[in-house]
Amino acid sequence: MTSNNHLVIRQLTHTEVPRQARSYPITLLLPDWTNPRNVGAAFRLADAAGLNGIVLAGSTPRPPNSKIGKTARSTVRTVPYTEVADPLTYLRAAREREAYILSLEFADNSQSLFDFAPPAGEIILIAGNESVGISEDLLSLSNAAVHLPMHGQNTSMNVSVAVGAAVYLLLMKLQ
Repeated sequence: MTSNNHLVIRQLTHTEVPRQARSYPITLLLPDWTNPRNVGAAFRLADAAGLNGIVLAGSTPRPPNSKIGKTARSTVRTVPYTEVADPLTYLRAAREREAYILSLEFADNSQSLFDFAPPAGEIILIAGNESVGISEDLLSLSNAAVHLPMHGQNTSMNVSVAVGAAVYLLLMKLQ
C-alpha cells in the first residue's frame, strides 16, 4: 500500500515478528575479551542467529555480570555457554573432533568473508580481544582466517559488530 507515493510501513510488535527456529553448527570462541557489553552483544547475536553457543575463554567477563546482562537481555539464560581457562586446550580438543577452526582476523593469508566458502560441519569462530586481536598461538590452530573487507581509513571494527557481520555472512552461505 502507498500513501502519497510512500510505502506505508508499520513496526511489528515482538509477538508479530515471524520466527523461524533454526540451528547452525557455529560456536563463538571469545578469548580474553575485556568489555562485558561486547560479551552481552555476543549472547544476543548467538540467540538471534541460532548458533550452537559461546565459549568464554581466558579472562573474558562471565555472567552474572550486570553489564553483560543489560546488553544480553534474557539471552544469557537461553544461549548455551561454556567457560574455559585455556582457549588453546579447548581448540586442540575441537580439532580432535574435526571441528573447523575459523579465525576472524586480518592475516597474511586471510580471505574475505565475501569470497569464503564455509565447510559443512562444526565451525568454531574465533573473535579476538578488542585491542590485540587473536594471538599467534590461536591462529596457529586455525584451519583458516577470514576478514571483513574494510573500505574506509580504519582497519578494524568493534569486535561485537565484526562478529555479527561475520556470523550473518556465514549463515547466508550455509543456507
